[in-house]
Amino acid sequence: MAVDYYKVLGIDRNTPQKDIKSAYRKRSKQFHPDLHPDDPKAEAKFKKLQEAYNVLGDENKRKLYDQYGENWENMSKMGGDPFGGAGGFGGGNPFGGGNPFGGGFNTSDLGDIFSQMFGGMGGSRRRSSGGCGGSCHSQPEPDETQSTVNIDMYTALLGGEVIVQTPSGSKIKLKVKPCTQNGTKVKLAGKGKPKSNGYYSDLIITYNVTLPESLSEKQKSLLEQMRNAG
Repeated sequence: MAVDYYKVLGIDRNTPQKDIKSAYRKRSKQFHPDLHPDDPKAEAKFKKLQEAYNVLGDENKRKLYDQYGENWENMSKMGGDPFGGAGGFGGGNPFGGGNPFGGGFNTSDLGDIFSQMFGGMGGSRRRSSGGCGGSCHSQPEPDETQSTVNIDMYTALLGGEVIVQTPSGSKIKLKVKPCTQNGTKVKLAGKGKPKSNGYYSDLIITYNVTLPESLSEKQKSLLEQMRNAG
């Protein structure tokens, strides 16, 4: 079943473009996973909210969504109607003339036509001097921000708390579970680096368990007892 992005943001289709961002911020405060730790579906709801804002918050994407619904992204890649008209071929042969390969049409250009319409399928493809042949796409922004936090051996074994600073500068207190292993990862939804579409990536914390550089005789004795106890 298709998701209605307008319903996700809690607005109607006539909402002015300038009001989209404020509507997103309002809904973010209501559905942020940190505010609903006991709701296992909170993170999925919040990501759907971000997805809706990513489309409706962009005026061009919103126009395509209003026209084509859930198929807006496919139409965007094809540049709208590839044949320029409701009749499929714009009222005639798109290549000109009665013979689609006559009248000066070079069959070697067929690969370029299919390449533009279907992303490189259906024939040979010539590259322009620009290097990408019109098919370059900007790299998507990462959905996750990685960070490593050191914890001492005793906190890892017995549990405790650690203070984590997010990329925005805010500090968060995390509880470390007893017997936490080196390399354990913790996910903080929406606490990573800001993205160009108005929301934040997830922050992935990796625990690095550090060992003491020296031990007292008593500490050695206690560790030896632990080892012998199994």
